[in-house]
Amino acid sequence: MMSRPARRPRLRLASLLVPVVAGVLLGGTLGAPAARAGEANPAPVTVPSLRSWQGGQGSWELTPRTRIVIAPSAVAELRTTARLLAGELDAQEGVRPLIVSGTPGGHDIGLRVGDVPGAAGREAYRFTLEDAARLTGASREGVIHGTRTLLQALRTSPRAHSIARGTATDWPLFGDRGQMLDVGRKYFPVDYLKQQIRQSAWYKLNTFHLHLSDWNGYRVESAKYPEIVAEQHYTTGELRDLEDYAEQYGVTIVPEIDLPGHSVAIGTAKPELSFSCESMARPHTSWEGSDLGHWTLDYTKPATRAFARDLVEEVADIFRKSPYIHVGTDEVPLEAAQKACPELVAYQKAKGYPYVGDALVEFINDLDRTVRDHGKTTQVWQWWDYQQPTSITPDKRIVVNEWLSSPEGRAAKGYRTIGTQDGPLYVSPGFGATPGSYGFFDIRTTYRDYAFTQRDGILGYRVARWSDHTQTFPVSWVDYFARRPLAVVAERTWATPAGSDVRPFLDRYDQVGDALPLPVAGDIGNNPGMLSQTGWTATATSQETTGEPGQASRAVDNDPYTHWHSDYSAALPQQLSIDLGREQHISGIRYMPRQDGGTNGRVKAYEVLVSDDGATWRKVATGAFPNDRTEYVVPVAPVTARHVALRALSEHGDQNRFAAVAELDVVRAR
Repeated sequence: MMSRPARRPRLRLASLLVPVVAGVLLGGTLGAPAARAGEANPAPVTVPSLRSWQGGQGSWELTPRTRIVIAPSAVAELRTTARLLAGELDAQEGVRPLIVSGTPGGHDIGLRVGDVPGAAGREAYRFTLEDAARLTGASREGVIHGTRTLLQALRTSPRAHSIARGTATDWPLFGDRGQMLDVGRKYFPVDYLKQQIRQSAWYKLNTFHLHLSDWNGYRVESAKYPEIVAEQHYTTGELRDLEDYAEQYGVTIVPEIDLPGHSVAIGTAKPELSFSCESMARPHTSWEGSDLGHWTLDYTKPATRAFARDLVEEVADIFRKSPYIHVGTDEVPLEAAQKACPELVAYQKAKGYPYVGDALVEFINDLDRTVRDHGKTTQVWQWWDYQQPTSITPDKRIVVNEWLSSPEGRAAKGYRTIGTQDGPLYVSPGFGATPGSYGFFDIRTTYRDYAFTQRDGILGYRVARWSDHTQTFPVSWVDYFARRPLAVVAERTWATPAGSDVRPFLDRYDQVGDALPLPVAGDIGNNPGMLSQTGWTATATSQETTGEPGQASRAVDNDPYTHWHSDYSAALPQQLSIDLGREQHISGIRYMPRQDGGTNGRVKAYEVLVSDDGATWRKVATGAFPNDRTEYVVPVAPVTARHVALRALSEHGDQNRFAAVAELDVVRAR
C-alpha cells in the first residue's frame, strides 16, 4: 500500500536504427541465477513451481530488439495473448516487443500451439530458453500459463532482463483451480474483480467463481425483476466486459445465484415467493441474516419455480462464455424445520415423497434442466443430503461443490466434485482473523497437510472466500487474508505434494510478487517483488525472550505467525536491523504487524534506515502505519545497501512502549 516503487529503467537501443526483420506486423525479477561453469542452471523462481526443469548454461536476454513471434498457424488464436504479453513486458521490464509472425531468432520470444510431449492436458506448455525463448502450449491456455512463467522468471532473476537457460515442461495436477469470492454479502468494485482475475492467472489458476447473491443483496442486473436488485450491483455490461477480460487471461467465470435459501433480499422485495412458515422463513440459526424473515423461497410454488428459472435464464444470457451456472441450494433449513412447515409437508404428501427433503432435490433437478437447456452445466453446493434423508438425488451431470467434508466421498458416489472444504480452504475473516479461529485459512497446515486428493471425479479445488460480517470492512482488509491462501492453493493444485514446510514457499511467493498492473495505492496491499530472505540475519536494540519468544530472527523467518518483540522493560524508540548478506539494490521495505491478535508493539511512527556497514545509518523514509494488521510497503528511492532497518518511534498500543514485527521484507529494485 502507500505509494509504489518505480518500475525498472526502460531498455533503449544504442542507436535509433531498428534492423529489418522478417515477418508480418500484427499489432507490444527474474529467473534463477546462472550456474557456475559446467553446472546446469537451477529452475527459475515461480509460483507455482515448475513440474519439470532441465537446466542449461548461460542466460537468455530480453533486449530492445526482442520480438514476440507468433507461429503463422496460431496468429488468430494467439494475437490477443501476444498483445497482453507485450504490454506486461513494457510495464515490468521497460521494453515493448514488436509482434510479428514467422520464426523466432536470437533474443525473440516465440509463441505457438502444438503438442507438448511428456505433459498432460490442454493447459500444458513447454518453454525452452536458448538463443530464443520458445513457448509451445497445448492450447491458448497453455501458452498463457507459459507467459506467466516468463514474466515471473524475469522478475525474480538476480540479473535484470535475463533468464537462466533451460527447458520447462509444465502442466497442472487438476483441471479446476481457483477461488470463490462472495460478492453477495459484500459488494466488491469491478476493478478489484479484474485485479483478482489477473492475480489468479498470475498463479495459473483458471476459475473465478462469483457468489453473486446472498441474504442482503442480489447483485446482478435483472430486466425482468428490477425490484430484487441491490443498489450496489453489477450491470449486464459490466459482467459481460468482466467475462471478456477473464477470457484474455484464460480464466473462466462461474456465476452463482444462491437459491432458494439466503434469499432475504429477494423475499423482502417479493414476499409472495417466500415460505410463510416461521421455521423456513426465519430459522434463527447462526447464519447471518437468518433471523430477518424471508430466508427461504417457497420452492413448492409454481410461481417461485418460474421465477427461479427466469433468473437462471437471465444469468445464462449475461455469461455467454461460461460453461457453468451455479444455483447455490445450500443452507436451506434442515429436516426438523422442514417438517415444521405445513405447506412443505403438504407438498411432500401431494407428491408422494417419503421424505420432506425430496422437494429440495426436485427443485435442484428442475433448475438443472433449465441450465442444460441453455447449453451449460449446473453447479450446486453440497447440502441436500446433509443430516437429512432423501429418496431421490440430484442428476449426476451436476457438479457438486463439496464444503462440509473433503471431496473424496462425493466423487465415490459418481458426482463430478470440486473441493472447497470448510476449514482448510475457507477464508472468512469476518468470523476469525487469527490462527485457530473459525474461518481462518492457516497456510502452514493447508500447505503441509491437506491432501488435495487426485482421483476420478475430483475436478479440482478452490479457495472459498466468504464475506460474512465484513460489510463495513475495507476491501484492503478483506483482501489481505486471502493473498497467501490463494498462492498456496495455486501451488498445491499445480505441482506440489503434501508434506512440505510452507516457509520456503513463502520466500518464493514474496520474490514472485503480484501481477501487473499493481493495485492502486491505498486500495489494497501490493507486492512488487521482494528479495529472498535466504542468508539474512536480524538484530534489534532489544528483544523479549523471557515472557515470549520474541527474538529478532523471528522477523525474517518467512513465518507470518512468529514475531520480534522488544524487551518488555525497554522503551521506545526501538530498531530492527537486517544484514542482507551482501549489497543489494532496494526500493522499499514491507512491514507486517504481529498476526496473533495482539496490539502491543503495533508500529505507528517509523523511520526506514539503510547502511553500508551496519554502523553508520542514513534515513530514507519516515511515516506512520495505520492501526490494523495488514502489511504495508514503504517505497524509497532506489538505493544500494547491505543493511536495512525499521526504527519504531511510537506504537498504536496504549502504553506506547513496545515494538513488534512479524515480517520485515525488502523490495527489490532494478
